[in-house]
Amino acid sequence: MEESNQDEIIGVVTVHNGEDGEQNGVETNGTEAEPVPDRPPPKRVEILDCNSLNGLMYHYFAQGDYIECKSLIGEIQSKYKEKNEAAFHVRGLIARNEGELEEAMDCFEKAYQLSGKNKKYFYETGRCKFLLGRHQIAVEQLRKASEVMKDNPKVWYWMARAIYHLPSEKIPGKTFNPTETARNLLMGSTVAKDTELITFLGRLCEELQDTEGAIAAYESAMKLQPDNTDVMIRLALVLLRMGKEKEGFEQLGNCLAYDPSNSQAILTLGSIMQQHYDHDVALNKYRVAADACDYNGCLWNNIGIGLLARNKSAAAHSALKKASFISPLDYKISFNLGVLHDIMKLHCSALHYIKLCTELKPNNAKAVGAMAVIMSHMNDVKNARAAYKKSIELQPSPSIVLNYAIFEYRTKNFAAASTAVQIYKQLEASGMKCSANHKQTASLLDSVLKQHEETPPTEN
Repeated sequence: MEESNQDEIIGVVTVHNGEDGEQNGVETNGTEAEPVPDRPPPKRVEILDCNSLNGLMYHYFAQGDYIECKSLIGEIQSKYKEKNEAAFHVRGLIARNEGELEEAMDCFEKAYQLSGKNKKYFYETGRCKFLLGRHQIAVEQLRKASEVMKDNPKVWYWMARAIYHLPSEKIPGKTFNPTETARNLLMGSTVAKDTELITFLGRLCEELQDTEGAIAAYESAMKLQPDNTDVMIRLALVLLRMGKEKEGFEQLGNCLAYDPSNSQAILTLGSIMQQHYDHDVALNKYRVAADACDYNGCLWNNIGIGLLARNKSAAAHSALKKASFISPLDYKISFNLGVLHDIMKLHCSALHYIKLCTELKPNNAKAVGAMAVIMSHMNDVKNARAAYKKSIELQPSPSIVLNYAIFEYRTKNFAAASTAVQIYKQLEASGMKCSANHKQTASLLDSVLKQHEETPPTEN
């Protein structure tokens, strides 16, 4: 038998012929085929990616275009039935930046639920609680966030800030010091990774009188950001308080090299120059600072003192009044206004400003001493003597004690004047700073009092 060139067909072939063909199939072997059931067409399944617009949303947020970002977030949430976790997260960040803290916490809570209760959102809600002043709850939530974000220095930074604002409490056996607790928290290894955190650590060390620790912290921050002018100024202030003027001036010079119009650095340099009685150079520095930052109470206070040193009382009064308008709660400005009015022979106004200074800064020995001087100028001997004694009781200062000795000498109370001079000598011997003018005045007064003691009283 010859082989066929065509392939052999094996199987069932259904032939449809009219209506009968549609219902009954006819096989090649003559048997009937089973009827074909009617099936509905398959449904199209559309796969939606709810994160497809996240990139554009983050772009708007990074650019600070909150209006477009919030509009896009609304479209995303309406399209995907509020199932986008990132949209809730970004919406919460925008609400927190705009001050809508309750709304921000609601958004973070929804993102927390959509994420499968990821503990990283406790960091965001903890920051909101901190801004609302609920520091204890903020500490608890930030501790939960630190369990999954151990390497994030921001968590430890905000936790330390929340602990810092907790009230001091007396625990049996010890006292809870929030500042010390916050410092100990930041002494971990993650501190070396963030400049902001190291700077806050330096501030805590300053408050705890740990100057060496503060200097070490600021120097570490400088290694991470050599051009950080804020850290330079803080380091310079610490060095100046320690008496290291050369190192402090060097840091201030570096700060001005990066930012020649930095008002805080210029203000610091000017104040140091004023302490060395170089008022003209200081005023030139302040002129530059005033162009960069005119609305600064400390700046105008120093300008007023510089003008007063140049015997320009009217200009000094204008500068100090502007400083008082900008910073009405600064007791130093009220003190300087009191001294200025006393120099201008306006004793009632001077007493008013000194009284305001003592209300803003109670138990200030210097202010009470100035009040005593003003009362002596007003011939109120009784209250002036009481104010002098109160000032010396609070904190004996060589200048106040010397003024008290002169006051008692003028009121013919030579015994009290002699006692005050002896107290002044003890303060000078203890190492307290006394000017050459004070030393000369005290020596002259002491010799006069000794002559008076040696002179026998005359009989009438």
